[in-house]
Amino acid sequence: ILTCSIAFFFLSACTQMEKAKDTALVKDTIMGYNKMLIEAAKTGDTESLKDLLIQREREKLNHWIASWHDSNVYMDGRLENIKFKNIAISGNAANVITSEDWAYEYKNLKTRQSVLPASAIYYEMEYILQKKENKWIIAQINIKAEKKKEEKGNK
Repeated sequence: ILTCSIAFFFLSACTQMEKAKDTALVKDTIMGYNKMLIEAAKTGDTESLKDLLIQREREKLNHWIASWHDSNVYMDGRLENIKFKNIAISGNAANVITSEDWAYEYKNLKTRQSVLPASAIYYEMEYILQKKENKWIIAQINIKAEKKKEEKGNK
C-alpha cells in the first residue's frame, strides 16, 4: 500500500509539473505571437509567425496587413498590458482568455508620419491552441470584446 501511495504521489506530481510547463509554453506562445504581430504589421512580413499560427490564421493576418500596406500605411502598435484571465488545457488542446490593452497609431510607410490619430483599445481575446510535436501553435483567434479606451485627460 505504501508503494502504491508513493507511486501515486509521484505520478500526480509529474502531471502537475507537465501542466505547469504547458501553461508556461502556452503563455510564451501567445506573448511571442503578439510581439511578432507588432513587427509584422510594420514590415508586412508574416514569415516569422509561421511556427506560431496555423495556415488559415496566417492567411487572415496576411490579408489584413497587406490591405494597410497596399494603402501605403502600417500599424505601429504596442501591447501595453496583457492579463491571462483563464487558461484551460486538456490534452493537446488549450483555450486561453486574455484581457489586452493596446495602443495603435497608423503611419505612412515611407515618411513614418502619423496618418490617423493614435488610439487605445481594450480587447478580451480568446486563443485556441493545439499541441503538435510538443509545441503549442495558435489554431484560432477570436475577439470576444473590443472597446476604445478613453483618452488620458478625457475621463
